[in-house]
Amino acid sequence: MEFSAGFVSVSVSVVAAVGFLLLAAVALLASKKRRQEPPVVGTIFHQFLNFQRLHDYHTELARRHKNYRLLSPFGRQLYTSDPAVVEYMLKTNFSNYGKGSYNYENAHDLFGDGIFAVDGDKWRHQRKLASFNFSTKSLRDFSGAIFKNSASKLANTISSLANTDQMFDIQELLMKSTMDSTFKIAFGFELNCLDGSNRRGSEFAKAFDASNECIMLRYVNAFWKIMRFLNVGSEAALKKNLKVVDEFVYKVMDIRINQGNIETDKKDDILLKFLEESKNNPEKIDLRYLRDIILNFVIAGKDSTAGTLAWFFFLICKNPSVQEKIYQEVKRVIEPNECVDFAEFSQNIRDESLNNLHYLHATLTETLRFFPAVPLENKVCFSDDVLPGGYNVSKGDIVFYQPYAMGRMEYLWGEDAEIFRPERWLDDEGVFQSESPYKFVAFQAGPRICLGKEFAYRQMKIYAAVLLYFFQFKLRDEQKDPIFTRSSRARFLISSIFMEFSAGFVSVSVVAAVGFLLLAAVALLASKKRRQEPPVVGTIFHQFLNFQRLHDYHTELARRHKNYRLLSPFGRQLYTSDPAVVEYMLKTNFSNYGKGSYNYENTHELFGDGIFAVDGDKWRHQRKLASFNFSTKSLRDFSGAIFKNSASKLANTISSLANTDQMFDIQDLLMKSTMDSTFKIAFGFELNCLDGSNRIGSEFAKAFDASNECIMLRYVNAFWKIMRFLNVGSEAALKKHIKVVDEFVYKVMDIRLKQITNQGNIEIDKKDDILSKFLEESKNNPEKIDMRYLRDIILNFVIAGKDTTAGTLAWFFFLICKNPSVQEKIYQEVKGVIEPNECIDFAEFSRNIRDESLNNLHYLHATLTETLRFFPAVPLENKVCFSDDVLPGGYNVSKGDIVFYQPYAMGRMEYLWGEDAEIFRPERWLDDEGVFQAESPYKFVAFQAGPRICLGKEFAYRQMKIYAAVLLYFFQFKLRDEQKDVHYKTMTTLQIDQGLFLEVFSR
Repeated sequence: MEFSAGFVSVSVSVVAAVGFLLLAAVALLASKKRRQEPPVVGTIFHQFLNFQRLHDYHTELARRHKNYRLLSPFGRQLYTSDPAVVEYMLKTNFSNYGKGSYNYENAHDLFGDGIFAVDGDKWRHQRKLASFNFSTKSLRDFSGAIFKNSASKLANTISSLANTDQMFDIQELLMKSTMDSTFKIAFGFELNCLDGSNRRGSEFAKAFDASNECIMLRYVNAFWKIMRFLNVGSEAALKKNLKVVDEFVYKVMDIRINQGNIETDKKDDILLKFLEESKNNPEKIDLRYLRDIILNFVIAGKDSTAGTLAWFFFLICKNPSVQEKIYQEVKRVIEPNECVDFAEFSQNIRDESLNNLHYLHATLTETLRFFPAVPLENKVCFSDDVLPGGYNVSKGDIVFYQPYAMGRMEYLWGEDAEIFRPERWLDDEGVFQSESPYKFVAFQAGPRICLGKEFAYRQMKIYAAVLLYFFQFKLRDEQKDPIFTRSSRARFLISSIFMEFSAGFVSVSVVAAVGFLLLAAVALLASKKRRQEPPVVGTIFHQFLNFQRLHDYHTELARRHKNYRLLSPFGRQLYTSDPAVVEYMLKTNFSNYGKGSYNYENTHELFGDGIFAVDGDKWRHQRKLASFNFSTKSLRDFSGAIFKNSASKLANTISSLANTDQMFDIQDLLMKSTMDSTFKIAFGFELNCLDGSNRIGSEFAKAFDASNECIMLRYVNAFWKIMRFLNVGSEAALKKHIKVVDEFVYKVMDIRLKQITNQGNIEIDKKDDILSKFLEESKNNPEKIDMRYLRDIILNFVIAGKDTTAGTLAWFFFLICKNPSVQEKIYQEVKGVIEPNECIDFAEFSRNIRDESLNNLHYLHATLTETLRFFPAVPLENKVCFSDDVLPGGYNVSKGDIVFYQPYAMGRMEYLWGEDAEIFRPERWLDDEGVFQAESPYKFVAFQAGPRICLGKEFAYRQMKIYAAVLLYFFQFKLRDEQKDVHYKTMTTLQIDQGLFLEVFSR
């Protein structure tokens, strides 16, 4: 939350909001013309909020309205699941609905003038040539032989995994295999992606996929044209990848052109057929155009088939009786010889056999009904029109039709529309019966219906027949649902979705770009004042592009410059890894650098007026009270007892997993356990998240975590204030979660207040929690502390004590698993220092841990500190400058500037830590006697420094040392997958993305 005050400047909330309101007003005036239009059911902001489940969101809307609209300030969007409207656009008035210039401009660098990017004469020319070639027997036989060969190669690869208990990604193998077959048909060239034997071919395949992904990014990145101009980020990557693609493709084309004495059977690939045509029409077809035509075929034939087959395997694994029926059908229809191998079986598959695999055909079609390769399509209206139903559309309007949603409509498919039932496609004789292409739109329809439809079915049936004849498939995790990803075409979400959907969703690109250019001009004029400033090393757009690896990106910049700037149209941002600057802000001129109103406004609903959200008198008041309470022996003893009890409970939980070959997420367990201990210290109340026995407490914990996440979202969502006003999306969720949090907290506070008032019924040791101490203080200062203020103070403590400690311990376990000698040294130190009795249990061992023992665990303390050097709980912090100033080094800062200091980057700087800065070495923190030696808090900034240094620092170390001592004394930990890279989530605190899965063994 600290770092986002500057980083969120990428948002264009002010400009976009004004633009939206103005355009909404225009829309309201226009409505007076009484156009007949579908009902408005939401806005494009709802699409943004539901982006991860976009197609299910559209399906929910389509159940209520066959035709509907979503309001947008950047163009009119109509959505339909009505077959009559689909037929009208795709057939009846085909010439009035097409791709339009928007898609062409975005896709041109890769798609060129290929069939999927163009309208008009170019489309008609390619369609005519493709229609002729796709109808020839030679291409059908040529492609069939390739499909069979590719299927047998894939079966060979899978065979090596059968019965070994190894899991594998069937989608990845299918992607590689279909790339091989599609490229062979297109270019007559062996790519060998599946086995990786052709290095250049593999490089082309990677560059091709990367180019497709970069093209997709244009549909969700409003600033891609600026990036192309600057040659940075994904646009620089696209340029580089296209160079690889084009060099390879032109080289292959050149080879094929120069094969003058080529045999007849070598001339069946599509490239050579079009080369023959180019001789007849040299004015229409040049090499660039040929490249576009053939690459569009590759784009169409690769991911869509592989994606559909991946969903097919998912569905037949979820429905094993269907898998068995297909196997029986294949065995009956193809009638293989005994002891047949993969290649021989594949060669035995005849077209007549494929045509008789009705149940397999039905299952593939039912798969496409549920998961069409392109789940959302659009057409741009070229001139004003009236759709069936009487709805008006204007030139430039975008009309979306929804294959994904349409496949789930009861009014189209009956009451069992949501049930996977291949039999719906078969007649009483078991023969496949097709449906209207305007109802089942997986292959489009009308003049633009997919020419490769029958090729796709043939390829999928060959693959399925070969694989299901020889193998039985099961999901590795029966409980895990597949999700849509953002990768290129048909990897559960197709690039076309972005291409089509983003035509309206592109949001604030125009307004933001104009704003950026104007503000950049202002910045250039201001620079004439010759302020002394750090070098500019990039823009906030670079941060956006590097968001998933943000802290590593900052580290790369910090290696080049201790102090630097990133240009932003929305405020000045300075970044430092210089301890002198850090000390100046956090100590020397402390009063001039603070939270500021921006952070306060974003966090107020959850943090309230707590210590992490405020400056000035409120901060000083809480700091004074907290300093006193944190220094008392009673709170130290009370918290110590809770840490020990929580650690023994966690050990009990882990004990049940030891030596069982079960993996578990240590980060998840640590999060629950630290929530329990922190809440007990804060409120004196048992939450029991770890064992889940307190239902209301668990509900609070979930609502608390969800609220924290919603607050964090405000820093990356430019429209959260509009959403709060409309009470939608994450803001509606935040309101709901805060209600749960507040009801629970106020109830606990009320119970504790009554207990204190009725002191005869409360034991002394029950008054050591922080709430009770602040309640006592509130009696002395009722004008300063009310119940809301108390709630804010205590919840801020919970926020500080939960995720940071758990996150650090998770990284600690990751590092000691990667460095088992360190783990062993800690175990030996714990055993030597604590000296437990024989046959001791977890609770008894925990109670035996004394403060003196903890103070003598120097190597453990050093290892935890080395962990925090690499992975500080808050990896990026900022301070807002309150008045003009000059930083050490002579750099000017102005009122309102945001200065970031970087604990994550600073922990990796050689000029701070020496040449071994990137090496995990706990010994750097120990002197020659093995005693821990601290560093300057302005060099090691994991706990902040100066007047705002973390009050809970010693509490955190004590808790982490107790947990580590208990767990490492009884258990040895190993990573479940030694080869798997671990990454962080880019959020307020540094947590491991998707958890840390370990195996545990009793010592």
